[in-house]
Amino acid sequence: MLRMGEALALVAFLSFCVMWVQWQSAPGVSKVSGDFVSFWTAGQLALEGNAADAYQEVPHFFKQVALHGDPGWGYLGFFYPPFFLLLCAGFALLGYLPALGLWLATSCACYAAVLRALLPKGLRQGEPVWVLLLGYPAVMVNAGFGQNGFLSTALLGGAAVWLDRRPVLAGMCLGCLAYKPQLGIIVPLALAAARRWRCFAVAGTTVLAMAAAATLAFGPDIWPAFNTAMTEARRNWMEPINPPYLQYWITVYGAVRLHGGPLALAYVAQAVVSVAAAFMLVRALLRRPPGARSGRAEGAAIAACVPFCSPFMLEYDLVILAVPMAWLLSEALRDGFRRGERAALLGAYLAPVLFKVTLFDNAMKLGVIVAAALLFAAVLRRMTEKTQNLTVRALAGPPVNHEPRG
Repeated sequence: MLRMGEALALVAFLSFCVMWVQWQSAPGVSKVSGDFVSFWTAGQLALEGNAADAYQEVPHFFKQVALHGDPGWGYLGFFYPPFFLLLCAGFALLGYLPALGLWLATSCACYAAVLRALLPKGLRQGEPVWVLLLGYPAVMVNAGFGQNGFLSTALLGGAAVWLDRRPVLAGMCLGCLAYKPQLGIIVPLALAAARRWRCFAVAGTTVLAMAAAATLAFGPDIWPAFNTAMTEARRNWMEPINPPYLQYWITVYGAVRLHGGPLALAYVAQAVVSVAAAFMLVRALLRRPPGARSGRAEGAAIAACVPFCSPFMLEYDLVILAVPMAWLLSEALRDGFRRGERAALLGAYLAPVLFKVTLFDNAMKLGVIVAAALLFAAVLRRMTEKTQNLTVRALAGPPVNHEPRG
C-alpha cells in the first residue's frame, strides 16, 4: 500500500507539472500561479528605486496591468515586510515567466529536500516515503496560486532538521520565517519553552539583520510605507465581509466571517483557539525532560500549531502541515501506529481537497480546521508518549547482560 501510494503521488505530481506547463504556454499571462504577479511587479518597483510603491495600490496595480494587460484581474496586494522585497527584486531581474518557473522549481526542490531530510536515515534509504508528500494536494494548490507555501515549509522543516545538530542554522531558518510574520507568532514562545536559547538568539539576530539590509537597500522611508499599508490591509482586506476572498481562509476567524459572524466574535473565537493551541504546545514542551529532547519532534509540533495562531492564513499555507505529517508518519512506520494516527494523517492529507468542496453553506470548509487539530493533537501525543517511554528506559537503567563470562 505504501509503494502504491508513492507511485500514485508521483503520477499526480508529474501530471500537474505537465498541465502547469501547458497553462503557462498559452498567450499572455496565465491566471494560474497568478499571485506571483504581485511579487514580481513589487520586485520591479524595487529595482526601479520605487520600493515604497509596492505598498501603494495605485502604482502597484498599474505595474501589474502593464504586465498582464487586463484590468479585470483586480489588484493583487503585497502584504510582506520590506526584506521580502529583496527576494522579489532578485526574481524580477528575470522575465516574468522564467522568474515564475524558477520560483516554483527552487522552492519546491527545497520543500522536497527538507521532507526527505526529516525522515530517519534507515527509512529514507529503504522507502522514498517523502514522495507521498509530493502528491499532497496542498502542493498543487500552492503552485496553482504561485505562492510561498513551499518556502515557509522549507524554513519550518529546515529548523526541525537542524535544531539538535545545527542550532545556528535552525535559528536562521526561523528568523527568515519573519518574511511572513503570521506564521512565526508561536515561534519565540515555543523556543523559550523548549529552552532553545541559542536558536532563539540567532532567530532574533537574523530578523534584525534582514531589517537592516532592507533599510540599507530601500531607505528608512520603506518602513512607514509598510506600516501604513498594513493598517489599510487590515481595514480594507481582512476585516470586511468579503465572501469571494474569505472562501480561501483556513482559520477560525475566517470561518466566522465567511458565515456572516460579527467582527468581535471572530476575533474572540480566534483568540480562544490561539491561546488554547499555544497552551497545549507549551505544556507538551515543558513536560519533556531535557535529556529526551528531539528537535524534529519540536519542529513538527511548532509547524502543526502554526495554523491556529493567526487569523490570517489562506489555503496555500496548508503546505506547512507536510512537516508534522512527515515526522508523524516516520515515527509510526518505525514504532507502529497509535490509535487515531491513521485518521489524523489521512484527514490532514485530504484537507486541501475537502476545502474545495462547497456543501451546506460552506460548512465543509470547517473540515480543514478539524483535520489540522487532529494532526496537532496526534503530534503532541506522540511527542510526549515517546518522551515517557525514554524516561522509563532511563530510570530502568542499562539492560542486564546475562551471558556467562568466559
